[in-house]
Amino acid sequence: MEDAEAQPLTTIPFDWLAWATTIIAVPLVPLFGRIGGRARQAFAILVSLASAVMSVLLLYSSPIPRTSTASWLSAFGFTLQVTTDGLSVFLGLIVNLLGFLIVVYSVGYMKNESGQDRYYALVLLFIGSMTGLVMAGNLLQLYIFWELVGICSSFLIAFWYDRPEAVRAGLKAFIVTRVGDIGLLAGLVYIYVNTGTVSFAALTTLASGGLISSTVLTIGGLLVFAGAVGKSAQFPLHVWLPDAMEGPSTVSALIHAATMVNAGVYLIARVYPIFVNDSTWLITVGSIGIFSAVLAASMAMATPDLKRVLAYSTVSQLGLMFAALGLGTSLGLFSAQFHLMSQAAFKALGFLAAGSVVHVLGTRDMNQMGGLRRKMPLTFLAFTFAILAMTGIPPFIGFWSKDLILTASANAGNLLLYSLILLVSIMTSFYSFRALFRVFITKPTAEGVESKAHESPPVMTIPLMILSLGVLLLFLTEGPLTNLLKSTAATSLEPLSVVASLLAFLVGIVPAYLAYVRNGNQAPNLVARSSLLRQSQRILVAGYGFDKLYDLVFVRPAIWVSGKIRGLQTGILGVNLWALIIVVALFALVILI
Repeated sequence: MEDAEAQPLTTIPFDWLAWATTIIAVPLVPLFGRIGGRARQAFAILVSLASAVMSVLLLYSSPIPRTSTASWLSAFGFTLQVTTDGLSVFLGLIVNLLGFLIVVYSVGYMKNESGQDRYYALVLLFIGSMTGLVMAGNLLQLYIFWELVGICSSFLIAFWYDRPEAVRAGLKAFIVTRVGDIGLLAGLVYIYVNTGTVSFAALTTLASGGLISSTVLTIGGLLVFAGAVGKSAQFPLHVWLPDAMEGPSTVSALIHAATMVNAGVYLIARVYPIFVNDSTWLITVGSIGIFSAVLAASMAMATPDLKRVLAYSTVSQLGLMFAALGLGTSLGLFSAQFHLMSQAAFKALGFLAAGSVVHVLGTRDMNQMGGLRRKMPLTFLAFTFAILAMTGIPPFIGFWSKDLILTASANAGNLLLYSLILLVSIMTSFYSFRALFRVFITKPTAEGVESKAHESPPVMTIPLMILSLGVLLLFLTEGPLTNLLKSTAATSLEPLSVVASLLAFLVGIVPAYLAYVRNGNQAPNLVARSSLLRQSQRILVAGYGFDKLYDLVFVRPAIWVSGKIRGLQTGILGVNLWALIIVVALFALVILI
């Protein structure tokens, strides 16, 4: 069943070039690498720039919305569908514009690293796959790009393959996100079997006409949401994202702040018209979201790892978006998408600023930092802007998007969600300024920090300044975004919510200031004198023990079973043959029964 506005693909328009260009360029990266490092870097920059330009040109293409199609698996009733509507153009812009800036930043950050052919090829493949994902017109096509994005992510996390921690983190990300992906695949199959289509437009038409049963909507919707939970690192599949910080900071900014983790929120926004009338689906999406937001924010308050603070913050901010989507209102839907853009901008800025610090000092441990504001003024300015946006200080973009979620919850009469969002705001203010104070303001506790510190090269600081300007001025895009997404929601902020949000900011920043600035870094002394604080810190740093629990329940049994199976491989044909015959016989028996 095709979209009523679907058009055959007679030429190759920008909606196909926007994602195909970077994918086609991937095998050419090693060829340019043979010419030289600068040729490779220039090629990657030009390809990412071309993709970004084509994404911008999609804004001026017409008509919008439209769907371009091409023949593919026609025997099974499938076609390639590239959807150009407000949502896909919006996400395509985020992916490609930030992707271009991060590729430029990579020229300085990855300058002395080996394996750059592999790095730039994976980054371009990721950008193309992510763009293809957001422009896919059906679930099957989306799933293919979804898996490509996951594979690229895992390889980029494990980029430094000579570091055991990076390899384990890459493998962990691959396995944990596959759990959610199995749910998405099962949902895709279940929906297709029960409706005969995987086209988003066709499914929306069927759902709006009441032609999909409530059971199919609930089960299919929850299975699809499982994929979003894995990709966006929501509870209980949140454990992979903090460990993913073992990868380069450019990878953290591109994949784990600005693009891939947003794929889950995009997926729910894309299928929102299909499942919005299912109350079970809405309650599950909202509950998982706000629980993840509170859980991750609490863990960010204690970790000494600078990049992990930002990683937990990403999980928390994504949770707020899911909570807004769970409201089931037009304002909730728009506020989630507005905050998606906001989070992409200020978190990419935060990760790149943190990467600048890590690049210079060679450590992510905030205990080894301090007093960097004079040595790294541009990085300090960029990180400060990121923090101000993240904590929702006007006029930075985070103020408008986060308070719009707060207003949406107030308008929906959801007092519990309203209160929990304010709690998250308090914790966000505390952990954000804790990081800012410890890295740039508080006197360093380790020797040689100030002598080692210096500002990063212009190829790294220029993208920081562009993103800094972005988080300051992006609030001006609210009106155009409303038109692009064809939202009918009233986006005026509720005055009481604005006051409550600013009070939450003050409640969070005051203890951070007292503990880390006013009398020097007094936090270690406070923790040392209190057994309750020491125990709380251990629990939070350990991530509430989720990794140990999963290791005990899943990893160790899997290792034990695989060891037993491996033990059957004796190398003696007669012994192994009997085991094979038994398995085949049991399989045949099951089929016959």
